[in-house]
Amino acid sequence: MKLTEYENTNFPTYDIDLEAPPESRWKHLAQKESKNIGRLLDDCVELCVEQADCYPAYIRPLVVAAGKGIAGLGGRLVDMIAASFGEEYVAEIRSVAKHADQPLSHVVLGNLTYDGCQMIGAYGAAGCSSYSCNIQGTPTLVRNMDWVWPRSTGRHSRLIKFHRGKESYTSVSVLGCVGVVSAMCPGKWAVTINQAPTEGTTTSYFQWPVLQRLRNVCDRLGTYRDVVAGLQEYETMTSFFAHVVGTKPTEHTVITGLGDSFRHRGMKGETLLQTNHFIGHRDLEKHNGPERWEDDDGQEWYCDSHYRAKCLTRRLRRPPGTLDDARKKIYTSAVTTEDTMQQMVLQPTSGYSKVWLRG
Repeated sequence: MKLTEYENTNFPTYDIDLEAPPESRWKHLAQKESKNIGRLLDDCVELCVEQADCYPAYIRPLVVAAGKGIAGLGGRLVDMIAASFGEEYVAEIRSVAKHADQPLSHVVLGNLTYDGCQMIGAYGAAGCSSYSCNIQGTPTLVRNMDWVWPRSTGRHSRLIKFHRGKESYTSVSVLGCVGVVSAMCPGKWAVTINQAPTEGTTTSYFQWPVLQRLRNVCDRLGTYRDVVAGLQEYETMTSFFAHVVGTKPTEHTVITGLGDSFRHRGMKGETLLQTNHFIGHRDLEKHNGPERWEDDDGQEWYCDSHYRAKCLTRRLRRPPGTLDDARKKIYTSAVTTEDTMQQMVLQPTSGYSKVWLRG
């Protein structure tokens, strides 16, 4: 199905009150979307179990057991990782499982899907394209999320408004996941996560999951500078690219998270672009994955990150002059494909936010 503007999907925008106890924040959403959460988690768990042999040896048994929904394992899993990303988010995960009537171990796996893809080396499983530029002097972030793990992500995405008092930010979220992939805080910032190569980076099961790390930074409802600094504050399970814009013409940053260290680069010229390979750091470029490769079973795989970057670069030689043009630059067959599950244009200064989902 084609990409549909969120306003035309009949999906609701859910509210999460950050001042409410974490045990109750997700109750309404989880109950309302219980069937959809179950469908998405079934898809995620099936893929995790299918790829279990690709996980590091010390994690593999946990993934297989969690996929089988063994009683009590979910509790042990969340207890084990609680020290990594905070009791509050662990309580939220437990609440989602309870009110959606899903095995806790399945909800845990669903919340670790990004890092799971990274750990099994599923390079290209999440193909994201993002660019930022100034439109009428105002930073604007344009982004595609191409997620094929699983393909049901698009129809199971929802807008979620996290608020504390009068302050709020809106996340383009995936059902059952308490983390953040993309978000905007009107008048302050917008941020998205792109998958990064794992070669040459540090992977640790006992650090912050990437999407929960971004959620923690967003929950602070700070400034653009706070977001940029916060994303470089703690180690993460796996590598990532974070594309951040603020409200001033100079506020454009891509943060490269390497697990235990960070790099950043700003806008040179009129645009800042990121797909799924190391750009702008010569010592890291040697770690970019191949564009084509063959697995042990003889199956050929292709990663189009370089191709998408080249196509976007060419189209952005003439930067967009309007918000409509901003989407047109990325809405091309070379960049937007059947794998594109979410598409968005975010402009923090004006509060403009448009999101499209794959049905």
